[in-house]
Amino acid sequence: MTPFQRILGAAFDDLPGPVRALHALTTSAHTAGLADIRAAANPGAWLLCKVAGLPKPGQGVPVSVSFHPDGRGREFWNRRFAGRRYASTMEAGRQRDDGLLIERFGPFDLLFRLEPTPGRLAWSLVGWRVLGMPLPAWSRPTIECSESGDGTRFLFDIDVAFPLVGHVVHYRGWLEVIDQVHAGDGVEFK
Repeated sequence: MTPFQRILGAAFDDLPGPVRALHALTTSAHTAGLADIRAAANPGAWLLCKVAGLPKPGQGVPVSVSFHPDGRGREFWNRRFAGRRYASTMEAGRQRDDGLLIERFGPFDLLFRLEPTPGRLAWSLVGWRVLGMPLPAWSRPTIECSESGDGTRFLFDIDVAFPLVGHVVHYRGWLEVIDQVHAGDGVEFK
């Protein structure tokens, strides 16, 4: 069971087809698409984007995301925006984090509440930690994500702002599966 299926339960089946497809993977998949990216010009925002590998501003920026489920409830996501890499691990929270999606990158854990609504899946950041230690709520960035579908395309819209720094980056775009490794046959289909 994927982290998204575990957290959403029966509500998972009501998500748009492309969202269900990418969040129900049992084998690796590679996607590609385009994004429009707006980033703040202030030095603090620039530095945060650079350090975290967040995308540079641009229109029609090539995007690729590889999804690699590990078969034990975790997924490894490797994103590239015009060559800039941002990788993380996703898993369903347990015990104190039950019902939350945990995205791990570097020393940080981002805790998201998932909310399925008609036609989309919304993510909202509700907590964060560094090296497993909770950080104060006043320091928490605002991260809002929306996923939906258009035909076979997976649509995404992500907005990030930090206290004291303000708006950092907003990117939206689409992805389509370009190849997938099928379990058991060791063959990659393109």
